[in-house]
Amino acid sequence: MNNQARLDAIFERLAQQYGKLNEKQQAYAIREIGRIRGELADLLADYADSDGNIKRTRINRLMRDLDDIEKQIRKYGTVALDEIIKDSAAWTTTKVNGALNSIVGATVTASTFDRINRDVFRYVVNRYGDDGLVLSDRIWSISADIREEISAVLRSGIIRGEGVSTMIPKVRRVHDNETWKIRRLVQTEGSTAYRTATAYNAERSDVVQWVQINDRPGMHRNHDKHRCFILANEDRYREGPGIFKPTDSEIYSPHPNCTSFITYVLDERWL
Repeated sequence: MNNQARLDAIFERLAQQYGKLNEKQQAYAIREIGRIRGELADLLADYADSDGNIKRTRINRLMRDLDDIEKQIRKYGTVALDEIIKDSAAWTTTKVNGALNSIVGATVTASTFDRINRDVFRYVVNRYGDDGLVLSDRIWSISADIREEISAVLRSGIIRGEGVSTMIPKVRRVHDNETWKIRRLVQTEGSTAYRTATAYNAERSDVVQWVQINDRPGMHRNHDKHRCFILANEDRYREGPGIFKPTDSEIYSPHPNCTSFITYVLDERWL
């Protein structure tokens, strides 16, 4: 097995490891955003009278106070996603350089590590998707969706005369029903950080000549229409399918929820 084959095998394992890490990151983001459930329960308790009901005359004021809940969702979501992106970048930089060091003895300095990770974070949080939105816009969208669903549940419950103890479980279900959006966001942004960090490290390496995007067939029934599939089969530079320059940013985030990964093509001197 030559150096290229050994490196490919390591990167395949790293992709699987990052997938498991991202699952943990999704659970972390859901927990963090879920902290608003306790704050919302306290808010409803403040509005309830002695028998645990909220008067209809207080609905409009309660709806206005949900503005603060929405702000907290944005705050928790932003802090969680920022941490996930930074952790993904740092994890990737450490792992890919460890792989290069084990195969060809290539090393980079700690200051280079830090600079790459900062650049990755800056790219991911400022990246415009196909929807024309940046990360903060997506967090705002999720927080607005959750707030809207909570508002509908509370307004309906108060009008029907439901007590706070009845409405709180319904509010919790709102959060549970919205977790797929949080998972999708973390999958998208965390994996973008993972691929971007892989490419940025390649760009700064003396031993990497090209990078290759690898899709994951069988993950979706319409996979052949996904951008990652198209890129993985494109021979743009006549170097083979999926071979790109590390600076070709379209491979960083082919589409939302993408689980593709990037591997290195070593300079022939290191084969």
